[in-house]
Amino acid sequence: MIRISRLFTSTAIATMIAIPATAEISADDVWNGFAAYYNAFGLTVDATETRTGNRLTISNLKLSAQFPFELGSFILTTTGLDLIENADGTVDIIAPESLPLAVAITLPEDVFVTTTVDYRLTGYQARVAGDPDEFTITYRLARADVELGGLSITGPKAKDLDFDGTFTLAARDISGETEYTIGDLLVITQDSQMGALAMNGSFTGKDARQGDTQTTMSSTMSDVQSSTRISVPATGIDLMNLPAQLRDGMSIQYASKVRQQTSSQRVTVNGNIVSDQSTNIGKSSSTVGLSKDGAWMKIQADDYAIDYTLPELPFPIRMVASEIIGKFSGPLLKSDDDQEFVYMFDISNLKIADDLWNQFDPDAVLPRDPARLLVDLSGTVRLFSDLLDFNALRDAIDNGTKVAELTGLTLNGMDISAAGAQLTGTGTFTFDNSDKTTFQGLPAPSGTASLQISGLNALMDNLIKMGLLENDAAFGMRMGLGLFTVAGDDDDTLVSDIEVKPDGQILANGKRIK
Repeated sequence: MIRISRLFTSTAIATMIAIPATAEISADDVWNGFAAYYNAFGLTVDATETRTGNRLTISNLKLSAQFPFELGSFILTTTGLDLIENADGTVDIIAPESLPLAVAITLPEDVFVTTTVDYRLTGYQARVAGDPDEFTITYRLARADVELGGLSITGPKAKDLDFDGTFTLAARDISGETEYTIGDLLVITQDSQMGALAMNGSFTGKDARQGDTQTTMSSTMSDVQSSTRISVPATGIDLMNLPAQLRDGMSIQYASKVRQQTSSQRVTVNGNIVSDQSTNIGKSSSTVGLSKDGAWMKIQADDYAIDYTLPELPFPIRMVASEIIGKFSGPLLKSDDDQEFVYMFDISNLKIADDLWNQFDPDAVLPRDPARLLVDLSGTVRLFSDLLDFNALRDAIDNGTKVAELTGLTLNGMDISAAGAQLTGTGTFTFDNSDKTTFQGLPAPSGTASLQISGLNALMDNLIKMGLLENDAAFGMRMGLGLFTVAGDDDDTLVSDIEVKPDGQILANGKRIK
């Protein structure tokens, strides 16, 4: 629903700049392209089409769909728009300044959700150029405001829940370009820019057991850039046949960049604050995608700061990090060959406010240097079932058959640094899935890993000084570390080279420990 609403806003409604036409397109062609998009995402389109000269009026527009797995249905109704054919072969999109939307959702067990949305557009222009099978929409919009009206939840299962809420969204200085290519695959590519975006919401629920719960939230973004590419079958997405459609070229890709963003959220129960959170982020970017090659996601945020207040603490928990990076990619479709995956998470220069430090270290015994948490993994897996074949997965679970197996794992890097101590390491292992006896039910690994720990002895001494660690416990830990570590070249440094052999032997620094 979100994707449909966004495209409907930025193409069928948003204003556009005039561009030279290299081919002719009619208002009917444009409307057919929009309808093809809705149909491809499983929406049924009903509308009244009225032709008056060079103007095609779309009114009484209704979009409806059945949710998968018998989870209910969805209906959206609105007034519509006008498409005007120009002498140069282009088409202008005209929408009312106020576009009311009515939404009705039916959920299992006779639960009904209804709401209204007021869509207000200011200073828009929109123009379409191209031919019926390939056209481009260029748009510009000075301002877009969205306001959620009354929210109603009814039905036997909702009788004890009194729920209401308000939500507003305001976007400024919007522009972009959307390209449609219509064939066996419907391909939509969109690049857009937005000067500012602000969201505010407040939701209240009354529950017989928990009482009155209120959640208020707000968010702002500035200088937002986004790029979307969607390739879907013109016949429509089939959730029960996704693997075949991915193999035939279906894909979704999205990327965004934001210069600055803030958010806040407060939750109260019966007037008492349960949690209060605010976040500030500098530059950030994200990419997500889905195709026959797998699924992937990457996020990056600079100057990340969060304040979190709990009623049990007299001060907010404040943490800041200079950079946060998260990355994941992995296969979705089965193959006779090994397929690669990646997982990486990195928090750099993490600082905790002194108020929190002072709660357990008032004398500043521990170094308060910025911390780091880096885990960078990659490897290979073999899939025996398509992960989006829901019937096959259900059968595999019911029958106890294997869906996937890990065949290789590489620790590209690890850096866990805090309180004056640091753990780093790298390593590479392969796994023999035919041998489940050497390591008692686990695939037998073979490979090497190199680890280094610095500052650990000083950390344990400081914990003893603070009364958080007993001398006997520290002695036992040091003795245990001595079994698989040796002293490094620098002071208070331990190193360990671990080797796991195919026959099950484990060596630490050349000495057999298993």
